Amino acid sequence: MSTPPSDTEPVQPIQPVATPVKRPRALFAGTGGVVGLRAATCRLTGGARLLDVWMYGDPPAVLADPGRWLLRPAPGAPRPTVSAAVAVAAGTDADGSPIPSHLTLTLDGGLPGRGVYQLRFDPTGLEVDPLRAHLPVRLRPECTDVADTVTVPGPPRPLTPPDYDTLARDYPALREMLLERLTALDPAADLSAPDFTVTALELMAHLGDLLHYRLDRVTTEGWLSTARRRANVVRHARAVDFPVRPSVSAATAVQVVVAGGGGGGGDPSVTVRPGDLATATPAGTTRIDDPAACFTLEPATPASVWASHAEVALYDWTEDDAMLTAGATSAVLVRPAAASGNADWLAPGDLLGLEVVAVDDVTRQRNWAATTVPTAADVWPREPLASHPAKVVTLTAVEDITDPLRPGLELVRVWWAAEDALVAPVPCSIDLGDAGSDGPRVGVARLGVFGAHHGLLVDGPATLAPVDRLTGRRADPAVEEVADWLLVAAGPEAAPGLACAPGGRPWQLDVTVTLPNGVRVRAERVHSMLAAGTAGFSVVVDADDELPATLRFRTGALGLEPPAGSQVSARYQIGAGPAGNVAAGVTRRLVRTTSGAGVPCVWQDVLDSGAAAVSARNLTPGTGGARATPLDDVRRDAPQAYSAVPRRAVLIGDLPGFAAQVVGVRRASARRSWSGSWPVGVVAYEQAQAGQGGADPAPVLAARVQAALDAVRMAGTEVVAVPATPVGILIAFTVCLFPGSDPGAGRAAILAALRPGSPDAPGLFAPGSHAMGADVYLSAVVAAVAALPHVDAVAVTEARRLSDPPGTVAAVLPMGPAEVAVCDDDPDAPDRGRIMLTVEGGR
Repeated sequence: MSTPPSDTEPVQPIQPVATPVKRPRALFAGTGGVVGLRAATCRLTGGARLLDVWMYGDPPAVLADPGRWLLRPAPGAPRPTVSAAVAVAAGTDADGSPIPSHLTLTLDGGLPGRGVYQLRFDPTGLEVDPLRAHLPVRLRPECTDVADTVTVPGPPRPLTPPDYDTLARDYPALREMLLERLTALDPAADLSAPDFTVTALELMAHLGDLLHYRLDRVTTEGWLSTARRRANVVRHARAVDFPVRPSVSAATAVQVVVAGGGGGGGDPSVTVRPGDLATATPAGTTRIDDPAACFTLEPATPASVWASHAEVALYDWTEDDAMLTAGATSAVLVRPAAASGNADWLAPGDLLGLEVVAVDDVTRQRNWAATTVPTAADVWPREPLASHPAKVVTLTAVEDITDPLRPGLELVRVWWAAEDALVAPVPCSIDLGDAGSDGPRVGVARLGVFGAHHGLLVDGPATLAPVDRLTGRRADPAVEEVADWLLVAAGPEAAPGLACAPGGRPWQLDVTVTLPNGVRVRAERVHSMLAAGTAGFSVVVDADDELPATLRFRTGALGLEPPAGSQVSARYQIGAGPAGNVAAGVTRRLVRTTSGAGVPCVWQDVLDSGAAAVSARNLTPGTGGARATPLDDVRRDAPQAYSAVPRRAVLIGDLPGFAAQVVGVRRASARRSWSGSWPVGVVAYEQAQAGQGGADPAPVLAARVQAALDAVRMAGTEVVAVPATPVGILIAFTVCLFPGSDPGAGRAAILAALRPGSPDAPGLFAPGSHAMGADVYLSAVVAAVAALPHVDAVAVTEARRLSDPPGTVAAVLPMGPAEVAVCDDDPDAPDRGRIMLTVEGGR
């Protein structure tokens, strides 16, 4: 006889909830010979208590042994035993329903309990499914589903009003409510201030005040209309693609001047590095705390500045009234003798400033302009006239030239872009001026000019403070994980904050996390924690109107906060806002810091190769410094901004507008198509001509259009960009003019009405007049010509595609979805359509 299973065997662990489909199917099929209990039911027959047990498939013969079966009762319930086990073959009942083969167990041991029993069997020699090794069964079918012991609940307590005030939310109300509760529970309680119970009660009231405040803040910040923190308002606006302009830093152009050019001996130089600072602080100051007039230079790489860059003469071509007129995009400079042979003295991409200075001695000025060797009596460089603002341009080309009349001078011709054209004339020769003017004056060129932005570099422990996100108090990173760090030096909106470019990117923000094991890890700045990487630290900068900017390492499950015991250091620039909108000529000193990361910056004057001081003057005023968008403007404009300026393509018809915004695309259209498995939006675009912004190769433009569409398409949709097919059409017609009309002027007016023309005077076949895939109606062409004042009659002799047979006159020229009708009438592009015009009548 087999040994029955023991009550002390461990119970099977709770399995995950799942729909029993595949495992029962495998058990019915007898896969691997695995067996399992399927169902069991108890019945009374002739005073005997029988338990019918069904299994998946036919029950094995070894289970006909009653010693293999066990019924485990609930604690305290009677224990029945199995006295017999009989295998019943498959058959049918009295109604003809099939009955599968099963086992019938006979139970002994007296009356069982009403509770649930566990039916188990000895698995020795069998492969048993562990999920179906036991079954819950009830052995009292004659009783209802109740427990062995019934506990009658007592009568419910009478309903009483609450003994606390639900409107008590601040400290005084909570303290008063708790004192009333204490008096109700203990009428003899001591309510004096020194009592320990009252002290604990007041602490609880204070904690409740804080909790209610946080609840109110959470609810308040959860809605755009009530949010007060700038970071939360920006997040709400970002949900509808409304850009919120942050505080941005002012920009200017700074000229670096090397001493030693006044005597004409040699050409001293200095190397200007990225991050050098032009400031108005007094000489010798090593700690700069006021960022009001501090501009950080932006050379891409270390650049050399020579003394001869300070002031360069403009060539007058031996004339007395030479002048660079307004709109000029080129000038000729006289290379100083000290810079002769220096190939790096001036190069394309450099900045050049043009200023007007006063002339004290006309003779000496003419000699200096002719020889480019200043004397010791010359002031180098001269101060500009305030009545003539400086103009700074970016050089696009540099060329050495000579003048046959003055072959001894080294001349350099420079060019700059049309958008940098002069807005006011600059005299190249000495302008003697009129009565009441500034007196004799002349224009000069300034080299050694660099772009700069308003920003002061700060570093050190005092510029960063860990804070607790819930309480707002200072946290201890040595014993806890801190996710928020205040940029102490970057004050709130009213003070110079974190220096940012116009797009909101900080000019410099280097965040380093030193882990407890000493490893230094650089944190990557992201615009949102949704863009945080899966490895390493990501940090977000949250601006505020009342507190300094905050470095945030984590939001919920996104991001990773530094572990306890870590050290966080930040090296950043401050100076955003209108404080950088200073006048020209404010800065005078060029300084540099060599302090390492994590220590306060120590500034030292930059010296030239001869250990002489170097100065830095901002040629132009600081412009562009602005405060962040007011929160009231965001609350007003953000809810409706998406309807005024679409930022997402919701419908297929929204896609062409975004494709047309790509540089090099003249027009676009879209249609819904089917990929074979799912719908897809097909956008056809027409590439502009080479002179209209379409200089990019076709594959490059296709990639740019596809990227622009992928950035705005709805999630779950697919968009494909394909180049459109231009279809040239031919229009031939005869026009009869009114008597007295000029045939030449009439012909020009007719062609101007049909040809694409310019954006200011578009014709019928201008790029924006015909949508992609739009049919061309001949009646529209006739109406455009007949509307001209000189036209008496119009007769169309031919209207067709260029590929159609000659002589075809089609009332409608149909176009495919990816086709666009073009009729440029350009002899250099005959495949883009032609206009054959015959003019009759007139004078």
